[in-house]
Amino acid sequence: MSLSFVILGVKFLGKFKERPKELFSLLFWNFLFGYLPFSLLGAFLSLYEVITVNFNGEPTYGFKGFIIMLVFTPLMALIFTIVAWVYFRIGNFFLRLFTSLF
Repeated sequence: MSLSFVILGVKFLGKFKERPKELFSLLFWNFLFGYLPFSLLGAFLSLYEVITVNFNGEPTYGFKGFIIMLVFTPLMALIFTIVAWVYFRIGNFFLRLFTSLF
């Protein structure tokens, strides 16, 4: 009984072995547009000196804070993308390794 569940599970996992095409691009655009509303809100609040933007440990307000917040938005999306992509690649490697054993 348990061997049939293992075989069924391996067959089920076998269809997830393939890596999606353009995964890095998909992750980047999703993280960018997911992070963008919060970044724009923070940028406008910094422009009107409601909140600070800390850059190199210095509080920054006004137009400079607005620009810093907008410049760092794609950088943060890129960092999140790299971390998620590496996490996916490691998981995909172990999935392919596990399914190749059976």
